[in-house]
Amino acid sequence: MIEILEPGAQTTVQDGGRPGHLAAGITVAGAQDYLALRLANLLVGNAPTPPPFSLGPRGDAGLECLLAGPKMRFTDEAVIAVTGAEVRLEINSRPAPTWTAHYVEPGSVVAIGPARVGVRSYVAIAGGIRVPEVLGSRSTHLFAGRGGVAGRPLRRGDQLPTVAPSAGHFERVGATVNEQLREQLRPAFADVVRIRVVLGPQDELFTDQSVEDFLGEEWTLSPVADRMGFRFTGPRLYFKERPPYLLRDAGPDPSNIVDDVIPVGGIQVPSGLEAIVMGVENPTVGGFAKIATVITPDICRVGQLRPGQRVMFTAVHPEEAVIASLRVLETCSEDAIDNLSSSLHKATSLFGG
Repeated sequence: MIEILEPGAQTTVQDGGRPGHLAAGITVAGAQDYLALRLANLLVGNAPTPPPFSLGPRGDAGLECLLAGPKMRFTDEAVIAVTGAEVRLEINSRPAPTWTAHYVEPGSVVAIGPARVGVRSYVAIAGGIRVPEVLGSRSTHLFAGRGGVAGRPLRRGDQLPTVAPSAGHFERVGATVNEQLREQLRPAFADVVRIRVVLGPQDELFTDQSVEDFLGEEWTLSPVADRMGFRFTGPRLYFKERPPYLLRDAGPDPSNIVDDVIPVGGIQVPSGLEAIVMGVENPTVGGFAKIATVITPDICRVGQLRPGQRVMFTAVHPEEAVIASLRVLETCSEDAIDNLSSSLHKATSLFGG
């Protein structure tokens, strides 16, 4: 059992989310940076976190911590790992490295400090957090108020059920994510962060010049950013003359379309005034044109941006996006864990470097 002594700014229980329920108006939720939680789970010997909308097991549930993390007391022995944003991890007031599996004695207090780079850190506990499943997932959906602990962020005094670690979990103590991969997955220090997108599904509604401006100009993350959507300010974008069917069925606003499905990572442009990258708690359908869609691995990068950070959107072919998504899953596997395997020496970067 884990007792929450201080909850942090917004700490929630997350796994790989609950795909398959869009028709009922239920979005996937889950970890915004699924790669960070995936590697934290691998470090402690848990089932890894899958990407949003992938089928199959959802991975073991851990904690997603926004900005300032929690302070927790472990009533039983455990194995834990913290990944994602650059934070200070303390176990019984002693600093401990992140991206590493640690043994925690019964009665120990674990504290996660404010994020210095990035915004979301992730905590995996061997065996996972065993809150009840809702539609096959333990993830918290904040805007729907379901899953996790009563569908809300953790509060002081909450108790999270866990299971006793196995011998295999204890063997993970000391394992680390190798430095090559860690450098690729750490939130970016760069002045301008590159985010890869596939154009569409409604890029044909924008003028050619506006598509060029979208890809050629910098965008800045505004303070209005959460798990539903990330608002970016940048160049004004303009639309072509509206087809008659849109005037008839969607109205006169040039950015309005007949409502359709909104993908995670879809980039809406209401009235051409701002670009909104949809997060893992995005609405299921909407009526704004989407100029592009962030590819799956880079959704994690968006989830680690801080307000004021600048990005450039780079268009890639859909086939390249699929290859990148498959490669990152192959790379973020057991081979990424030092002290267990040293076989990972990829010649190319996950993020196109």
